[in-house]
Amino acid sequence: MGKYEILALVNVHHSLKGADIPEETLDKLSNQARAKWPEPWVSATLQAIRTRNLTGIPIKEYVPDDLVKERIALIGDAAHVPAPITASGFNESLQDAAELGKCVAKVIKGDAAVKALDKYESLRLNKVRQLVQSGKSFSYSYGRS
Repeated sequence: MGKYEILALVNVHHSLKGADIPEETLDKLSNQARAKWPEPWVSATLQAIRTRNLTGIPIKEYVPDDLVKERIALIGDAAHVPAPITASGFNESLQDAAELGKCVAKVIKGDAAVKALDKYESLRLNKVRQLVQSGKSFSYSYGRS
C-alpha cells in the first residue's frame, strides 16, 4: 500500500458488566490467570470471575503510520489511541493541537499549507507512536495476548 491508506476504526460503546461476559470468555480469563499470575492475585482474580464481580473494559490501541494526508491533519484520538493505562491520551491530544496550531499559525496557502502539516507530523508522529506502543507493552505484561 502507499503512504496513505484508509482505516476502518471500531467504536467502543460501553463496558460489559460481569453478568454480560460470556462464559467462554470467563473460562479463558481463568485459565490465563492460573497460568500467568502469582498469589494472591490469581485467587482474587478467580474469585471475581466466579462471582462475576468484574467489568469487561474493551481496550483499543491504534498506532498511527501517518498524521497528515495532503491538507488534512488528525489530532487526538482520531490520530492515535493509547491504552487507558498510559493516562496520557488527553494530554497528548492537547499537545497535538498546540503543535498543529504553531505549524499553521500564519495564514498559509497552497504548498505552504502542506509543508506546515508535514512539519506537524514530523513533530508528533514518533511521540504518539511511542506512547501507544508503551501502553501496548504494559498491557502485554499483564498477559494480554
